[in-house]
Amino acid sequence: MGPWDIMSQHFVEKGKPPQGISSFTKIRLGWINKQQVQVVKPGETEIAFLSPLSKGGDLLAVKIPIDEWSHYLIENRQPIGFDRMLPDSGILILEVNREISDADGPVRVKSAVSTRTFDQATYKLEVSNRNVFVDKQHNIAVIPLWKEKENLGVVVTTPDRSKVAINAALAIQKLIDQNSGNEKVLSESIAAFKNKDFEKSFDIAVGKWKRSN
Repeated sequence: MGPWDIMSQHFVEKGKPPQGISSFTKIRLGWINKQQVQVVKPGETEIAFLSPLSKGGDLLAVKIPIDEWSHYLIENRQPIGFDRMLPDSGILILEVNREISDADGPVRVKSAVSTRTFDQATYKLEVSNRNVFVDKQHNIAVIPLWKEKENLGVVVTTPDRSKVAINAALAIQKLIDQNSGNEKVLSESIAAFKNKDFEKSFDIAVGKWKRSN
């Protein structure tokens, strides 16, 4: 996990405070309870807004079970509290394999961009080469979304729905960034997205829905 968990790497920069710990370690320690973890099965489509892991909150992780021994964990890592020394921020995806011993590393970061220092590990909606994680073998796609206050959204869906979900999320983010005062369009687009109708959400956000209806 490199700098994403103090149990893996003890500091990010010498002379600076250490970083925090991952959802995997917090779950092991009992610091995250079952109610703070949303379970999404492969092939399902679900949306979650995760509190910053270091700050805590009602929902701190998404778990995607793969088989009896392995699963993914999704978390929102932000430069808050013990995580203020992290090299990056955004949606972090961990792959957990309980068949592997602690000494051999049962948890691995599924880095958005492969670098030696894990400094581009997180997934970000606004960065084109970092806005989707796909596991075709298990029919999983994970896409970061926009922020609602401090909570960062993520949608777990299937690879075949990933493109339309990304396009809709980007259109919503553009509306948020424009801050044009068109709250009705924004709220309707977000509502359609949360209802898992990504096509409708996109059409509303870009104005196609009004023209065709």
